[in-house]
Amino acid sequence: MGNVQLEREDICAMRRQKVSSEKTERPAMAGRPDRTGRTEVECFMEVYFGTNFWDDRKTGAPLAKIPVHGSAEGDMLAWENKKVRIPAVYVGQEGAVLDLCICVPLPDISEYMGKWKDRGYQDLSDEELEQAENESPFGGHFDVLLSMDGARLKGTFGCGTVWNPLLPDGDMDPETETLMEAYGCSREYGWVFHRNCFEWDGTPVLKPGKLECILVPRKQPVTAAHFVTDISDGTGDVSDEMGDGKKQARKIQLVHPLSGDTYTLTILSCEAGQHEGDCGGPGKDLEYPACYQEITYTVEPDITPEELTIQDCEREDQPRRKGAGDNDADPSVHAVSTVLVPMYAMEGGKSPNVRSAYSSLRFGPVDRAEWRAVFHIKKEKDFQIQADLVHCP
Repeated sequence: MGNVQLEREDICAMRRQKVSSEKTERPAMAGRPDRTGRTEVECFMEVYFGTNFWDDRKTGAPLAKIPVHGSAEGDMLAWENKKVRIPAVYVGQEGAVLDLCICVPLPDISEYMGKWKDRGYQDLSDEELEQAENESPFGGHFDVLLSMDGARLKGTFGCGTVWNPLLPDGDMDPETETLMEAYGCSREYGWVFHRNCFEWDGTPVLKPGKLECILVPRKQPVTAAHFVTDISDGTGDVSDEMGDGKKQARKIQLVHPLSGDTYTLTILSCEAGQHEGDCGGPGKDLEYPACYQEITYTVEPDITPEELTIQDCEREDQPRRKGAGDNDADPSVHAVSTVLVPMYAMEGGKSPNVRSAYSSLRFGPVDRAEWRAVFHIKKEKDFQIQADLVHCP
C-alpha cells in the first residue's frame, strides 16, 4: 500500500499566510531549452523510479510516461466533495510511479484559512492539531492501491505538495509551480499533488492496457470526551460517590461520532508508576522524564483498541540538561524520550477485556491526568478509478 503523507504544509504555513486573491501567471521554471533541446520543465518532468518531487538524483533510465486523464474540467472525477484526476502513470523495469492531482475549491480554502491562519502550529494542542488536519481541504489522509492489467503492485512510498492560490507569490516552491504548468492545472483552484511509487510484484508490465487505482481513506482521530483521574490523596480511588454513601465504578458515556452508538467506559483503577531504565536516546548530559500514570478500564459494547484509544491531553515533559532543575527544560534541546508501553494489557487475574492506558511521561509523579477518549473513524468511502491506457508512439 502506498502511503501518502503531506508535510502539514497547509498548517505549518499558517504563520506566514496572507489571505490574498491575487494570482500569478509566472512560469515555474524557465522555458529555455538546454543542450539537448529540452526545456527545464521537460527535464523536471522526467520521472525516475524511487525519487520524489524534489529529488535531484537522475540515475538510470527515466520511466516511460503514459497519459491517463486530460486537464479539461470534464476529465476530473468526483470523489466526495473533491475532484481527482490521474494526469499520468510512469512505468519501467523497476516499477511504476503514479501522479494524482486533487482540485480544491477556493471557498473551502478561504474558510479554512479564516479559522486557522492566526493559530501558530507550535501553539496547537494534539487535539487541536488533529482537528486542523481533519478539517483541512488539502488533507491527504489516504493510501493508494494500484493494479496494471489486473496485477497488483507493491507500494513503497509517497509524497505530496500543495498549491494554495491564497498564499503570497513567493511562498510557492518552484517544483510545485512546475507541476501546475506541466499538468495544466487551473489557477482558479487550489491543488494537491501526490506521487506514489510502486514495485512490480512479479513480471513487469511495461505496456499496460488497463489501470485500476483505489484511494483508501485512512481512519481519522475524533475526540469524543474528556475526563480526569486524580490520585493526589494517595488512595488511587477512582470510583464515584453515590447519594447513600456507597461507591460504584466510574462510568463515562461515549457517543460514536458517525454511528451515534453509545459506549460505556468504566474506569477500574488508577495508579502512578515510574519507568525503570533509560527512557531516552543518546546524550549523556541529558535526563529524560520517566514518571507516568496508568489507568485500567473496560469498554462496552466491545470495540477494538484500534477503533477507540484513551490518550493523555498533555504532552510529555521535554528532556532537560542534567542538574537544570525540576521545571527548567532547556529550550535548545530537541530530543524525544520514548517508553514502550502496551495499548492494552492482559495481566494475571484480569479479564481479557481489561485495557490499560498510560499518560505522557513527566519528571515528577503524575497524580492528576486529563484524558481524552478518541474514536478512529473512516469518514469517506474507498474511491476506485479505472482507465484504459493509450501509449504514445
